[in-house]
Amino acid sequence: MSEVSAEQRQSEPVNETQVIQYLQEHPDVLMKNPGVFGALVIPHQSGAAVSLVERQLKLLREENQALKLKIDELVTIARENEELNQRFHRLALELMNTDQLHDVLAMVQDQEQTFFYTDFVCFRFLPEISVESKILDGLYLDHQSGIVNSVKPWIEARKPVCGRQDEKVNHELFGPDISIGSSAMIPLYHTRDLGLLCLGSVSPNRFGLSMGTIFLQQLGELVSNRLKNLLQAA
Repeated sequence: MSEVSAEQRQSEPVNETQVIQYLQEHPDVLMKNPGVFGALVIPHQSGAAVSLVERQLKLLREENQALKLKIDELVTIARENEELNQRFHRLALELMNTDQLHDVLAMVQDQEQTFFYTDFVCFRFLPEISVESKILDGLYLDHQSGIVNSVKPWIEARKPVCGRQDEKVNHELFGPDISIGSSAMIPLYHTRDLGLLCLGSVSPNRFGLSMGTIFLQQLGELVSNRLKNLLQAA
């Protein structure tokens, strides 16, 4: 078999894969050939032509912008978490310094609306929870309405439930004249089931199904522990 001449090899077309492979193996070839490098252009989406360096710079700027946005998002989340931690600290201190059941209920409701940007806050206790005074009057779940059967699984699961609820459930928990877009139902329990701490918002996006619930769960545990002692002593 005769050898292929240099002229024949030069006449064979070079495909795109070969070009890419060569450039990968010789990344400095364009820098060594400034004439070729300067003439090299890549079509832009707008139809104009830009140099390879300009195109690379554009890609780097886009990547940097995406990274900056991600970092800004993480910083915002960190600041929000730090703010929540500060709120929890203040709430814990106030709970420790509050000895009356009525004051605890009023203080928690006020703190939740002020610091957690919640439109409506209310306690709902199971019918079997009783105290000698009438402090809990109006705060019990109506056993005859069937609402107890609806919310008992939430309390027993020991996890906050967020999202949009049925209108009947909202009316039983928050009142018939209040329109709730989304809510967070926080179980109250200790050695026994106590009830719910209900947070309601007019916005359907305030308490979404995908939101994190670790702070809500910690809030429920904190309030439950304080209520447990007061309910036993009342």
